[in-house]
Amino acid sequence: MKWPMGRPMPGPGGWAVHDDMNEALPVRRRLLRWVGWFGVVNAGLFALIAQRYLWIYHFPDDVPGIVYAGLTFAGHLTLLSVVPLFVLLAPIIVVFRPRRLVMTLGVVIAASGLSLLLLDTNVFAEHRFHLSALTASLFETSTWVFVAILFAIFIAFEALLAGVVWRTFVLADRPRYGRPLAALLVGCWLASTGLHIWGDAVGHTPVTQFTRFMPLYYPIHAKRDLARLGLIDPETARRQRLLRGSLAVADGQLKYPLQPLNCTAADADLPNIVVILIDALRPDAIDADLTPTLAAFRDEGIRFERQYSGGNSSRMGLFSMFYGLPSTYWQAFYDVQRAPVLMDEIRARPYDVGLFSAVGFGSPTLIDRTAFAGWPDLTDEQGDLAVADRNKIITADWLRWFEQRPADKPFFGFVYYDPPMDMAVDPAEALPMDDRFTHNDKARDLWRRYRVAIRMVDGEVRTVLDSLAARGVLDETIVIVTSDHGYEFDDNRIGDYGHASNFSVTQLRATLMMHWPGRPARPIEYRTTHHDLPVTLLQDVFGCDNPPSDYSVGRNLFSGESWEWMMAGSYTDHAIVEPDRVIVSHPGGFVEVMDSNYRPLRDATLNPQLIQASLEAQRRFLK
Repeated sequence: MKWPMGRPMPGPGGWAVHDDMNEALPVRRRLLRWVGWFGVVNAGLFALIAQRYLWIYHFPDDVPGIVYAGLTFAGHLTLLSVVPLFVLLAPIIVVFRPRRLVMTLGVVIAASGLSLLLLDTNVFAEHRFHLSALTASLFETSTWVFVAILFAIFIAFEALLAGVVWRTFVLADRPRYGRPLAALLVGCWLASTGLHIWGDAVGHTPVTQFTRFMPLYYPIHAKRDLARLGLIDPETARRQRLLRGSLAVADGQLKYPLQPLNCTAADADLPNIVVILIDALRPDAIDADLTPTLAAFRDEGIRFERQYSGGNSSRMGLFSMFYGLPSTYWQAFYDVQRAPVLMDEIRARPYDVGLFSAVGFGSPTLIDRTAFAGWPDLTDEQGDLAVADRNKIITADWLRWFEQRPADKPFFGFVYYDPPMDMAVDPAEALPMDDRFTHNDKARDLWRRYRVAIRMVDGEVRTVLDSLAARGVLDETIVIVTSDHGYEFDDNRIGDYGHASNFSVTQLRATLMMHWPGRPARPIEYRTTHHDLPVTLLQDVFGCDNPPSDYSVGRNLFSGESWEWMMAGSYTDHAIVEPDRVIVSHPGGFVEVMDSNYRPLRDATLNPQLIQASLEAQRRFLK
């Protein structure tokens, strides 16, 4: 006899035998529905706790900025609540589908999220940065007891809430407003993402400044894509940024400098300043036979033998060089487009300024919105040209500008070279230092291309230096030759090449050489950092008598003091660097301690005083 489809067949003794697949599907759907509603309800609880971020936030007088903050607040908190539940529970539901296990784990996940968020709001309110393993390492026992009590309370509350959600949204008739609500919340996230992409592309600071207030928030950037598609005109966006300005916004987010600078040097006594920046130039790659210009400049000037960058990437290396601040400030300064006080002082003086960059001033360094924010006539990268040609073009631009500039004004020049690693290389050509980095083929090949590239840049630097000598201004000009970070050829034997992959000496050790009229040529052996450069120029050139702590974490390069620790950053990570070890903080709060060979240190203990000092340096200039 045939039975109607969907009805159970009678088994032995008359008991119904259910088809496992037909029974499993509704169970999975019910559990997934419970996860969705439980996450949405918890998003509301997250929003109640996270209101504290909004109390601290300085809302702009700008409709897009206010709308963006509201959309981001709703969309991102929903993401923080719902996504962990689905990611962790969906596999269990699909494979096992036990209701009790799923709901128990959901309660624990939600209670953990609420506890961490409440803890983070307290940390952010006090320090202006979010919770991490480093900040947690400073918590006293009483704090952990409080967190444990809080977690227990949230567990009890979430257990009750889980039952309410099951009865209300799962056992009851299917609510008709579930999908519209989901669409609304997803729409908030999509709209906030779109607003940020637009705001970031055109430099609308009332939108971008909200980024640092949300925990675990990493918005999407698409300036290059929008420009390539013709949806924005970078030059028009730059002019609009200049017209809008950003200092009013910055004053609401930053307390930088802590006190107005008092700089007393007379305009008539100001020297010329030229900064020649060579991307990723290792100091130990400068050789008389390979780079004769750089080698002669080193030998005839002041050279800093143990100079470290504040970052292993160009973006953070340049940030440390111009601001003298840890990389953890980069997002805040970028969001409000606040230039460094060093450039403020140069702008306030009668300097004629020439800025030239082979990589442009936008991505990846984004110095058009940080170091040179507010400066007009910043050229974009000419991506249709070979890298070698771009370097030659900026040398030609320098010469043209230098010949036409007024002779009665001091000048500030910035010339940024990008060694062309894509140049054709003759494998048979004998190059100096061929005996280095021969431990594998990749290191050997990269080292050869690197030497050919910096040899090419050496010739461009010679042209710039010769132009200064030909005009007879070299004795009135401070010339600084430096690099943004180091470069690795698997020096540490851990498979890392290039930069921005670790915080070892090879990726942080930078080049710094100076021709400073009135100062004798000599090597400087103590440890120095790019954070010291703004302090040195502001004190020794402009006569600023503020303590460096008013605007920097550095000291004067000529102070004779070695740093005992410093901070360095990458695009997402940052580190506390000591002479013999490195404490690396990764996104999400994970921390590891590495030795001088960049190997993990077992049973390493963190120095509370060091962590406290680093956190104080990271919060000093934030409101």
